[in-house]
Amino acid sequence: MQENEKNFNENEINEAPLNEENLIKETLFENSGESSEAKEEQTVSTDIDETAAEDLTELSLSETVTDELPSPVDNESNELEAHQDIPEEPIYIWNYDAQKKFDAEKSKKKRSRAAIIYASVMTAAFLVSFAILLVLLLTNAFDSTLAPSPQPDTTPSDSTSTSVVYVKEYTSDSGVLTTQEIYSKCLPSVVSISVSNSSSSGVGSGFIISEDGYIVTANHVVSGMTQITVILSNNQSFKATVVDGNEFTDLALIKIEKTGLPALKIGKSSSLLVGDHVVAIGTPASVDFAGSLADGTVSFNNRVFKIYTDNNVLEKKMTLIQTNALVNPGNSGCPLINQYGEVVGIVTMKLNSTYFEGMCFAIPTDTAMPIINAMKNGENYDALLSAVSKYPAKLGITGESVVINNNSIQGVKIVTFSSSSYDISKKMIAGDVITQINSTPVTSVTELSRALDAYAPGDTVKITFYRSTQKQTVNVILGK
Repeated sequence: MQENEKNFNENEINEAPLNEENLIKETLFENSGESSEAKEEQTVSTDIDETAAEDLTELSLSETVTDELPSPVDNESNELEAHQDIPEEPIYIWNYDAQKKFDAEKSKKKRSRAAIIYASVMTAAFLVSFAILLVLLLTNAFDSTLAPSPQPDTTPSDSTSTSVVYVKEYTSDSGVLTTQEIYSKCLPSVVSISVSNSSSSGVGSGFIISEDGYIVTANHVVSGMTQITVILSNNQSFKATVVDGNEFTDLALIKIEKTGLPALKIGKSSSLLVGDHVVAIGTPASVDFAGSLADGTVSFNNRVFKIYTDNNVLEKKMTLIQTNALVNPGNSGCPLINQYGEVVGIVTMKLNSTYFEGMCFAIPTDTAMPIINAMKNGENYDALLSAVSKYPAKLGITGESVVINNNSIQGVKIVTFSSSSYDISKKMIAGDVITQINSTPVTSVTELSRALDAYAPGDTVKITFYRSTQKQTVNVILGK
C-alpha cells in the first residue's frame, strides 16, 4: 500500500484516464459510508484473486490504488470486501502550482524575517556608535574647558637652534594683541633719556627691565655724557647713572633711584619670522615727541650689518633684526616689540641715506639680554660679545687698485700698514701687489674686502702677490 501511495504522489490524479475501472472505484468511495454496517458484520476475510491482482497491476500509476483494494466486481460481496479495505487516513492530493505558491510564500516570510533582523541589528549598531561619539564629544568639550589657555613661551632660546614655520594661525586665546593693545600695555615701561655734556646734548630712548629702576638703552646714547635724565611716561624725571656700557655691541644699562616701576616682558627674538608685526615706541627728535609709535614688520632676521669707520674701513659686523618700522634719531635704545607685547629687539641704528627709507635695525634680545644681565650682576661678558658683534678679519693694510705688467695683471698694491702688530707687516713690504687670497682672485680693493669676509681673525690665508715682476706666495695670519 505504501508503494502505491508513493506512486500516486508522483503523478497528478487529473492525468488518469476516465475508464470503467475508475468509475467503479469512485462508486466504491462514494458508498463507503453506506456500507460501514456491512463491513462490521462481514467476518469472512476475502483474498484478492489472481485475476483481480493482474487487473490492478495494469492500472496506471496515476490512479489511486492500495494493496488491500480488490478488483471491482458487480456482486454485492465484493463491494463489501472492497469497502472493508478502504484506508481511514485522508488522501492528500499534491498539486504543483499549489506547492509552488506555498514555497513562494514561505520564502517571502523568511526574507521578511531576515530583513527585520538585519534592520534591527543595524539600528542597534547605529545607536551604540552614536552614543559612543556623543560621550567622546562631551568628554573633549569638558577637558577643553578645564585646560589652561596656552601662553607664548618667552624664555630665551639657543641662538643656534632653527625652526621652520610657514603659516601662523591665531585664536582668541593665543595672546596676540592689536597695535592699540600693545601700545597701551607697553607705554608705561618706555622712557625718554635726555643727555648732555660740556659740548653737546641729545635725546634717546630706553625701557625698564626691573621694578627697582634698571633701564636698557643704546650705548651711543649715554657714552661720554655727564648729565643723564630719565623721563617716565607720566612725565616724572629722575637722574640716572651708567651701570655699564659696551661700544662693540652698542648696549648699555643705566639706573634710576625709583621702585615699583612696570618692567617690560622679554620675548624670544629667534621666534620672529619675516613679515611678523612689530612696533617701536620711543622718543624721536626730542622729548616733545616722547611716546611715538612706529609700526611695521620684520624685514629680515639675523641680518649681518657691516659698520665702517669714517675712513671707510670695516670696523665690525653686527647680527641684527632688520625692520621697516620707521625709527629716527632719538629712537636709539627704544624697544622693538612683538605682537604679544614682548621686547624682541633694542633699536640701534638706521641706514642713513637720502636714497633709502625703511631700513632700520635692532639688536636681538636673545643675544643682548645675556650681556645686559651680566652687566647688572657685575659679571664678565667678553665671551658673549661675539653673538652680537664680530670683528672682521683684517690684513692690516691700506691699498689701492692697480694694473701691472703692461696691463696684463690687476691687483691691490700695499700703500701702508695699519699697525706693526699685523702679521703681514713682517712678511710683505709696501709696493707689493696682491692678486689672490687662497684660491680667490683679487683685482680691486672691493674684491679684497669681500675675499676677507669669508674668514675670521686668527685664520691663516695664502697670499699670492707680485714684487716687481716676480710672482710669490706667503702665508699670513689675519688680525682684527
